[in-house]
Amino acid sequence: HIPRAAKGAGLNWLTMAAPGAGQDLGEMFDVYEAPQPSVAAFRGEPTRKGANKARKKVHTDGDWHRAVHVWIYNSKGRVILQKRAEGKDTFPGRWDVSVGGHVTSGDSVMETARKEVEEELGISIDPSDLEPLGTLATSVEGSSPVGGDFICNEYKDLFLFKFEGRVADLKFSPDEVSEVADKHWTQVHADLLAQLSPNGDEIDGPMIQRPHHYIQLLFSALASRFPSDDSEWTCQPK
Repeated sequence: HIPRAAKGAGLNWLTMAAPGAGQDLGEMFDVYEAPQPSVAAFRGEPTRKGANKARKKVHTDGDWHRAVHVWIYNSKGRVILQKRAEGKDTFPGRWDVSVGGHVTSGDSVMETARKEVEEELGISIDPSDLEPLGTLATSVEGSSPVGGDFICNEYKDLFLFKFEGRVADLKFSPDEVSEVADKHWTQVHADLLAQLSPNGDEIDGPMIQRPHHYIQLLFSALASRFPSDDSEWTCQPK
């Protein structure tokens, strides 16, 4: 484990890797009721069904389950992105959120977020360092060589985490992450909007596509932290 990084260091391009385990298709997830009144409008705490299922079955059957997304940024407004390993069961080889992971049965959201930040990027944090943005619902379908066809119906708990650590301190598992880079938040926002059609449909591309309500929640929060950067900021797809 690495210590929490000292303030003042910048984040650039990350190429280090350390051995680690990939996903377990038998990992157990709690199953939830579908979001109400709709996927896009849902906010709040999802309702458990009182059952759990293996990861593979959840993604095959389209059951609603829970995940955490931690977007890591620094004082210069740069955001860490990870490129998912080719062996992932969903969206292999795509650029994605700084840290993401499923909430397994019996784990809390906050503990999952802490654990995933440490496992995926080697950063030891206290859950109190996380800035919660809220819980929303997303639904997307796809296919991968490892997982086959999948329906990913997730309640996502979004967080921001401000980190000024050194690039050399970050280690990631090649089974989970193939590459890490950073971009200014306004460029990440533009990249995600480029994968939305004018009517809001998600378009395939180099990043895992995110729906409009996800983009709105995340980048409204980042814009409020960097008001001098957002003169041209908009959440409307081009």
